[in-house]
Amino acid sequence: MNGDSMAQYHWATCPPATRSQVEQILVVIQNALGNNLTGVYLHGSLAMGCFNPARSDLDLLAVTRQPMRVETKRTLAEALLRLSGQPAPIEISFLSAVDLTPWRSPTPFDLHYSESWRARYERALADDTWRQWNEQRQTDIDLAAHITLTRARGICLLGQPIADALPPVPAQDYIASIWDDFLAARAEALKNPPYFIMNACRVAAYLTERRICSKEEGAVWALNTLPDAFRGLIEQALEVYHSDKRGPFDAGPLERFGAYMEERLRPLASPGAS
Repeated sequence: MNGDSMAQYHWATCPPATRSQVEQILVVIQNALGNNLTGVYLHGSLAMGCFNPARSDLDLLAVTRQPMRVETKRTLAEALLRLSGQPAPIEISFLSAVDLTPWRSPTPFDLHYSESWRARYERALADDTWRQWNEQRQTDIDLAAHITLTRARGICLLGQPIADALPPVPAQDYIASIWDDFLAARAEALKNPPYFIMNACRVAAYLTERRICSKEEGAVWALNTLPDAFRGLIEQALEVYHSDKRGPFDAGPLERFGAYMEERLRPLASPGAS
């Protein structure tokens, strides 16, 4: 594969391998959860029409009526370890309806999988510590953003309509979630410059104009909004995002961009900001 620009996809137009992977995930979830399943929802790049098979994840939320038995979690973890990366990495959170009402953030989740969790799941399945998974509830501030994006731009793959399964998220909780992600991405900007740059742009689009954007949409918005000094950096991030390239990015412009964005956006992200 070369570094040329690659096609981007929506769920309605995605490659057969991607659709097959999603369909396999849905079968696994249905078989594991049965009547406890409320629905499965697609968000992220594949729902928003900017999925790049060379670099994008499959972003999913699954909602259950009641928390899952630990044996069900083990079954799902084993399947996700097998299916993730075949071909796309999977990021999915399983949410119980009893944890969504009343709403709170950071939001509890029943099970989460992404490739950054692969090693811990492999260890837990090997040493039987998976049996302890239900002894402690976990929370994730990112879920306020994932749920907001799913309600605004997501696709129902199975079950109840999105608006029936997922509650509205207060704007301040969404802001807290995307700001936390901005700060975390800035701290590791050199590890994944395109993500940091484009994510910062979509955070800016929301904080300044209340636009709910994909990373790509945020970057395009920023090209027409931010100072021209950052145009080359944003264009480079878009070029990489649309290809299978990995960089490199110059640390100096990246740091200046990060400092500018944090100074500009921090007041807008503060609790009570209008």
